[in-house]
Amino acid sequence: MMVGTVSYVDLPKFKVEVPNSIEDALELLHNHQANCKILAGGTDLLVDLRHRLIQPSVVIDIKNILELKKLEFTENGLQIGAAVSISEVLKLPQLKTHYTALYQALNDMCDEILRSRATIAGNIATASPAADTAGPLYVHQAIISVKSHSRGSRMILINDFFKGVKKSILDPDELIVSITLPSISKDTKSAFIKMKRGVEDLALVGVTGAHNHQHTFLAYTAVAPTPIFLDISMYITNNKISEDLFQSIWKDVLTKINPISDVRSSKAYRIHISEILTRLVLKEIIA
Repeated sequence: MMVGTVSYVDLPKFKVEVPNSIEDALELLHNHQANCKILAGGTDLLVDLRHRLIQPSVVIDIKNILELKKLEFTENGLQIGAAVSISEVLKLPQLKTHYTALYQALNDMCDEILRSRATIAGNIATASPAADTAGPLYVHQAIISVKSHSRGSRMILINDFFKGVKKSILDPDELIVSITLPSISKDTKSAFIKMKRGVEDLALVGVTGAHNHQHTFLAYTAVAPTPIFLDISMYITNNKISEDLFQSIWKDVLTKINPISDVRSSKAYRIHISEILTRLVLKEIIA
């Protein structure tokens, strides 16, 4: 049970719409906007409904839209439809070798039952600062494809997506269509590590890294109002991290993260764990 909220046995009353096309879904979003919510996996939505944190008049179930179930790996990268479950993504043979950090994050999320429902699009659409997939999407420079009935299509860089706690750049009538991870160089290594209290608990801290001959990126979750992205390429001149070099990187990290103290962890502990996980991730991605 969430602190400061009441969990109801029943759900609030709402109408369920089940469109069969993106166009039908966009029309519903256009007509209802702030009074509706999208149901992809529902793993976050149902919790919010039971706690009465939201009370929409309409819920739009997008699971029947075939266009949103596209999962494709090509020489141009990985495209993940908004209705593709995490379990389906994990079955993709190339995921672990090409986008290791995303594989590790998805494999560590919830349990197999929830993974068969939850989606990456839903994970970021909730815009939680602790979203497990946010870090991997940051370091792999993901692009979010969205559509609306009135303005058509637009592409959003993942770096521009999160705007605050449970706030994203999405307008009320916009629908995430797909998430694309661009192709990566063969020498790219990535890693994701999170600290959590229990097997299925949210991250107290999440750290993700990616490194190749051109770039070195770090991303942090659960340590600020939004996920944090850092380009530390300027520090990496060879494949070695000295203690002095790490301290320079960590000093930069400390200017970006600003964790809170809550019932799950203190601010000091989150900072301490962030440093430990940063060391581990850098060791993993930089040989």
